[in-house]
Amino acid sequence: MNGRRMAGAIAGGLVAGLGITAMMMAGEKKIGTPSELTDLERAGARQLGVRSVPSSDLPDVTEQAVVQGSHLLLSAAAGAVYALTVDEDAGVVPSGIVFGLGFYVAMHWITGPLLGLKKPEWQADAATIGTHTIVHLVFGVATAAGAKAAANA
Repeated sequence: MNGRRMAGAIAGGLVAGLGITAMMMAGEKKIGTPSELTDLERAGARQLGVRSVPSSDLPDVTEQAVVQGSHLLLSAAAGAVYALTVDEDAGVVPSGIVFGLGFYVAMHWITGPLLGLKKPEWQADAATIGTHTIVHLVFGVATAAGAKAAANA
């Protein structure tokens, strides 16, 4: 295991995760409704019996820190999974695309619905599926690029 490659994959995942986080937070401010990440966190809290704010309220600073911090931890974990599962010699774009799509399917099509945190992705509209697909493709390629750059440094 190449430690630099692992660190690079985690860094790539974090950079992409930060971009997605910024996009979600900007969307909340622009539209005035909670982001999908906030909705997921609140669904999880309800399942655990934790009281949460009404679904329509924007998150306060503490809730935003929990939501976005959890998202960044997941991004870092996904980067580590990339480094552990993808061959070092794989190309950045093809491996990033495959990883990004796999991560999207794992989270939005399988895990989220199985945990009862979100409706099944196949029930979403085409725009939502398209946005999620593109975001996860960019995430995968950024993760792969971070891994490759660090391994070659």
